[in-house]
Amino acid sequence: MKGLASFASGLTGFLVLILLLVLGLHGNSLLYGIAAILLAVALACLVGFGPEQMGIGLMVLGMLTAPMNALGLAGNVDVSDVFFVVAFGLLMPRMLATGRPRLPPLYVIGAAILFAGGMISSMLAPAVAASIVGFVKIIAATMVLVFVLNLLRPAGKLLDRLAWAYVVGQGISVLYGFARHGATHAQGRGAGLTTQPNFYGLGGQMAYALLIFLFYRVDPKNRWIVVGAMAVVGYSVIDSGSRASLLCCALVTLAWPIVERSAVAWYVFVSGAAIAVIAVNTVLSSLGQVNVLQRLQGNTSAQYSDAARNGLLHQGFTLFLHHPIQGNGWSKDTLLAFHNAYLEVAVGGGILTLFGFVLIMAALIRPLFQPGAPNRLAYAGLSYAAFGLIGPTLYDRIVWAALALILVTYEHNTPEPAPDPIAARLARRQHHRAETDATAVRGPGLPDLG
Repeated sequence: MKGLASFASGLTGFLVLILLLVLGLHGNSLLYGIAAILLAVALACLVGFGPEQMGIGLMVLGMLTAPMNALGLAGNVDVSDVFFVVAFGLLMPRMLATGRPRLPPLYVIGAAILFAGGMISSMLAPAVAASIVGFVKIIAATMVLVFVLNLLRPAGKLLDRLAWAYVVGQGISVLYGFARHGATHAQGRGAGLTTQPNFYGLGGQMAYALLIFLFYRVDPKNRWIVVGAMAVVGYSVIDSGSRASLLCCALVTLAWPIVERSAVAWYVFVSGAAIAVIAVNTVLSSLGQVNVLQRLQGNTSAQYSDAARNGLLHQGFTLFLHHPIQGNGWSKDTLLAFHNAYLEVAVGGGILTLFGFVLIMAALIRPLFQPGAPNRLAYAGLSYAAFGLIGPTLYDRIVWAALALILVTYEHNTPEPAPDPIAARLARRQHHRAETDATAVRGPGLPDLG
């Protein structure tokens, strides 16, 4: 019976494919033909795999394309948004069956304050409609995506697949940069499959943080794969020329041994990162590209950026002091201009809204330092919280596709991390040394009298 159902599903999908292909090519348009094929394949998958499995697959594709915001469709909508929306629609029955979202109180309070303050500031803004449109983008990223993923509650292998999908997407962006002979931006900086080099660096930064989580989720003998992926996404950070993303990667690397209480891991990865940075810098310099190390040394590009950033910060503080309580609204002219996410929230919604945003940041970092085993997804929260001090990105899916994964694990059991072979080896050596010392004290053949 099951085989008959599978055959019927496959036959239906094949017939739909042929029908739509004929209709698409009837208009003598290659674009319509490709669209018809894609739609037909989607319908065939829906029939063959069922709504839930297809929804999960589309959600993985959404994470895969999240670091590639150059794959835009119209306005601020890109391919990952389409994948997420369709996936959430297909997974709606599963999400409704799970009940209400399970989110940390700190996040819920922060989101409520941010929403209330943002709506009030929009109502009081000179351009109400433009402000509401700008604020809705922030709500969609910081709340809607978080709520929906929390209802879905991916765990175990699915959670790992979502994190790996984001990393692979960043890797594809790196490969695209290679195919375009490296520099894909007018300033000589790499941009990959993003609209701007800073987005490219931000994607590498978030992927690097997710790889720390994945380092403990794979079999210890396969951790070389994670380390190799770290080198790839680290390359994108250096290639982008984003000093902010490089500093955030350094911060996360330094926090790693503190959180894990493992000095051995710190020495291994910091030394490996230093070697990788030097090697990548040498390669990019030989290709004549501008990289982040040159910009840290204060080249012409960095000097121009610093001057422009200082002017915008001064302008932002002036606007904030003009309306410190009610804010100035969230229109496009106000949003994403001051290269400081916290200042942008304060300018847009005032001091109360800023307080809500800070609580959300705290909710994303706190799981890293919770009692017991840390939630290692929160390395991404720490990375973005630091980036917000020197970066403008508030609502792009490059950020929030990764950050939303932190909160899906609240009050949710996940598999224990793989044991650290280095720590286990050291523990065995200490135990053997203690037994040897005890034998030397009491002598061979003598009973142990306690």
